[in-house]
Amino acid sequence: MYKNTLKTLTLCWCTFALQTSEFSRANEPAKQPPNVVIILADDLGIECLSTYGGRSHQTPHIDKLATQGMRFTHCFSNPTCSPSRATLLTGRYSFQHGVKQVIWREKEHADLYLRTSHPSFARQLKASGYTTAIAGKWQLSFLHQRNTIKDFGFDTYQCWQIYDQQLAKTRRYHQPHFIQDGNIIADQIEHRYGPDVNTDFLVNFIQTNAQMGKPFLAYYTCLLPHYPWVPTPDSKEKDYELSDTEGIGDPRYFPDMVRYLDKNIGRIMKTIADSAAAENTILIFLADNGTDRRLKNNWGENKTIAGGKGTMTDRGTHVPLIIRWPGKVAPGTTCDDLVDFTDLMPTLCELTGAALPDEAIHGRSFASQLLGHASTPRDWVHIQDYEKRHVRSRDYIYTNEGQLRPVVKIWQKPAPPIKQPSSAAEQAAIEQLDAALIQLGDDVL
Repeated sequence: MYKNTLKTLTLCWCTFALQTSEFSRANEPAKQPPNVVIILADDLGIECLSTYGGRSHQTPHIDKLATQGMRFTHCFSNPTCSPSRATLLTGRYSFQHGVKQVIWREKEHADLYLRTSHPSFARQLKASGYTTAIAGKWQLSFLHQRNTIKDFGFDTYQCWQIYDQQLAKTRRYHQPHFIQDGNIIADQIEHRYGPDVNTDFLVNFIQTNAQMGKPFLAYYTCLLPHYPWVPTPDSKEKDYELSDTEGIGDPRYFPDMVRYLDKNIGRIMKTIADSAAAENTILIFLADNGTDRRLKNNWGENKTIAGGKGTMTDRGTHVPLIIRWPGKVAPGTTCDDLVDFTDLMPTLCELTGAALPDEAIHGRSFASQLLGHASTPRDWVHIQDYEKRHVRSRDYIYTNEGQLRPVVKIWQKPAPPIKQPSSAAEQAAIEQLDAALIQLGDDVL
């Protein structure tokens, strides 16, 4: 149904900028393509953010971002990091790009890395004249394959990978161990906090390119707030005996890490605001999957929600998505349409005027929704973990084992499978979602 659909989505920047949205019509199209900054949090479900109803954490900068742009209420990822990141980067579902599980143990996962034959939104923007950078977590290949970061279209990078060349685990927070443009940096940043090092790298990149007036893409794949839960520089109590390489740390530091994530997002927002690129920069915030299952957060009036990372439930896959673009995206708006991670690639291409890749991808652009134009939203999203696959509509979840379940609230336990459809709606859902799975196929490219 959606396979190869992007071949038909060839509207260029000039075409969609002339559509009849009252908000965007009052603003002339930018003389040069917009800059793009993407911030991807690590293990952060919607229940952690007050703009989505969370009550356990203070995230003033993310909240401010939501008031300045559009908040998507039905964005879905895969349940773990590597599959989600590969899907986001390539615009392809896991069964096609081949990354179906977390890549972290090189001995066991040496053949699981993301092949450079797959498309990449960074490569498309680079071909369109953008300068590109990434900083933070990579986890799509190993150190001996480190040049794949540039092969995917990033001009410069500063990334963390779990193991070093001796297959010893590395640190991401205290005494961080990063790779910057092919070189290992560790001694020179030994006394610094890893997320600050990554933030500084992208702050400098944004400032430099904004001053030059050349369009840029900055992709911040944040380390926070993934375990090990250890003190941040702002933590009042600091137990530095906690290991940054072994165990999970102490969950009492998770709120500090969420606050520090928000603080660094604030730094990125201020950098953009203080630059010449302030009025022509698209800022995107989202997360790779749900919160860790060992954590609980307060949500709504009186709900407590356990994290669902690694599960195919909404607690594992329902993630935040907020997008700001001054003068183009109406501030303080929401979009209730279904969106999944394959959709970022075609959306970025449409908004920037970059060409779609020659290779087939699965995503559908949501640029029309973002700009307030009439649109036809997708009917379902696709979620995968290993060989388990779901297609999810607004009301039902259908698995590749032929089971149909009703969608429940995020705080509720998953509903049992429907043994026999008892209504026309259930029968229609089975037919629609089964047809979607069949049409998607399962070919690995």
